[in-house]
Amino acid sequence: MHTVDVLTSIEGVSPGEWDSLRGELPFAGHRWLHLAETVLADHRPRYLLVRRQGRLVAAAVGALEHRLQNPRLDARFGRLLRRSPFLHVAVPMTASPGLLVGDGPDPRAELDVLLREIRDFARRERSPFCVVDHLPAPDPAHAEQRGYLRLGWLPDTRLDLTWPSFDDYLADLPSKRRREIRRTQRRAEREGIVVRPLIPTAEDGPALDRMVADVTRRHGAVRHYGPDLFVKAATVLGADLTLLAAHRDGTLVGCIALLRDDDDLAVRWIGRDYERTAGTAAYHALLTACVRNAISSGARTLRFGAAAYETKKQFGVSLEPRSRLFAARSRAVTSLMGLFSRRFDPPDLPAG
Repeated sequence: MHTVDVLTSIEGVSPGEWDSLRGELPFAGHRWLHLAETVLADHRPRYLLVRRQGRLVAAAVGALEHRLQNPRLDARFGRLLRRSPFLHVAVPMTASPGLLVGDGPDPRAELDVLLREIRDFARRERSPFCVVDHLPAPDPAHAEQRGYLRLGWLPDTRLDLTWPSFDDYLADLPSKRRREIRRTQRRAEREGIVVRPLIPTAEDGPALDRMVADVTRRHGAVRHYGPDLFVKAATVLGADLTLLAAHRDGTLVGCIALLRDDDDLAVRWIGRDYERTAGTAAYHALLTACVRNAISSGARTLRFGAAAYETKKQFGVSLEPRSRLFAARSRAVTSLMGLFSRRFDPPDLPAG
């Protein structure tokens, strides 16, 4: 017999119980969800906990969202979502899936219950639809049995860190990419750009917040952050947060963060002073510093995210295919959506 609880904060479940369920899924642990609740603005989390005989066997990490990631769709349907938000199931701020299923005797049955409860909860909330995001291994036949439609999504980018040093990493790259990285490094030096670690302080907070906000606004990002982002994140993460800051002729002009969960690193919270970095190698210098720091840290994997693939492929990243599940409140609408699903697929990205 299954029971389902709906929580509005991760503090409603103990860290030990939650982390036992999430297993080795990176960035889905209790403290990462606590971090999201701490730093995200207008965050409305919903956690669906499925228990069997009192034991936590499955869970969904979600949030009620008012905006779509596709600007064109948001412009067309955004007014509806301002009144009736949709349910987005995913670990916030990272590319981790929001479906957690334990290693019990019948995990497929637990997944059945979880997907059904997600859809039922969205209907009770009168959400027009729900989206289950960042799924690494699509199984369309399995999904369609539960009233979901599989949609394509942008792949994540990752770099498997197998080198003892940054110089060894460069030597292992194809000569064209190695020359490009070195050429851009020299360009950054000529432009007076230096990237180094920075300990977050209240003094630098407003400038860092402003640069991150400028990037999110420029790219139409769905998620926004409250004030003192890096100071608050450092309070939660401690040494698992590395803030890298770009200075140009001594002035703070950019930032990027490395978040660490065991042997996995994720690149997040890019910030730029566009007036001082337009036409410069600042962004490339920040990414290069991420790779250098990741290798020296001894981490196993560096996750870059899905955006700006053309720049990131210079660093030798590999692609992780991802998909998403969609279910409208009306099954007829879900079926109708299937007729146009190819229009929502992302462009194909070359592996090289």
